[in-house]
Amino acid sequence: MQAADPARVAWTTVSGHRAGRIEFKRLLHGTSGRPDNFELSLVRTFADYATPRHRHNFDQIRCGLSGAMNYAPRKDLVAGSVAYFPEGTFYGPQRMAGESLVLLLQLGGASEQGFMRYEDLQAGHATLAARGTFAGGIYRGPDGRPRDGYEAVWEHVHGRPIAYPPPRFEEPILMWPAHCPWVPSRGEPGVATKLLGIFSERGLDLRAVRLEPGAVYQPPPGPGARLLLVLAGAVRCDAEEIGLHGAACQTAGERVRVSATATAELLVVGLPVFAD
Repeated sequence: MQAADPARVAWTTVSGHRAGRIEFKRLLHGTSGRPDNFELSLVRTFADYATPRHRHNFDQIRCGLSGAMNYAPRKDLVAGSVAYFPEGTFYGPQRMAGESLVLLLQLGGASEQGFMRYEDLQAGHATLAARGTFAGGIYRGPDGRPRDGYEAVWEHVHGRPIAYPPPRFEEPILMWPAHCPWVPSRGEPGVATKLLGIFSERGLDLRAVRLEPGAVYQPPPGPGARLLLVLAGAVRCDAEEIGLHGAACQTAGERVRVSATATAELLVVGLPVFAD
């Protein structure tokens, strides 16, 4: 099991392929080169952060913690909301009105293209920046042709054109967990859940979990990994203390015991399963 405490992680930048200021606390990550690779970060954006309209060949989950993170005209991710950004689906342009804080999970989607690790993104950006210019989220190389900044880096790193999967959804899916009822967990006193959604044949699973003081939550081991993100309070995950906005990763087949001494809420994400 991996665990991360954001209080022990420094703010850093990841790449300059977008415009404006965005900072990351990198919490957990998967295995590079695998279709189920992922990167979980605490992210803050500032008023000058902006992107053009674009899409990706991977999935994203964003959980709003404070402020408003704009993701399209008149579309904001605010505190308490959760959004699913499916691979192949366009969103943007993004224009921020102020600061925001979100938990950001980027992960390989159902098309099995995986997710490019941040180290490759950083190195690829540095190489292309020496040959051309990044401005407004767009890259122009020696030929002057405009290209999406992330797309340009991805193609440089992988040495081939990017192939976007056909979009399964018209736009990102914005969810309001507060509007869903809590359902008591059978056999786990003091534990309640909300199912937010299950996406694709690979079984990306999103749900909220609440633990009352003294409650114990034992998510069943499964064929894929599961992320537990602390949205309120704090929990003990086996021997690890995980505070506000911290996270743990339950690996495939692993048994974990989550307990709370005070009321706590989690966002639990079952990662897609690619093994037959």
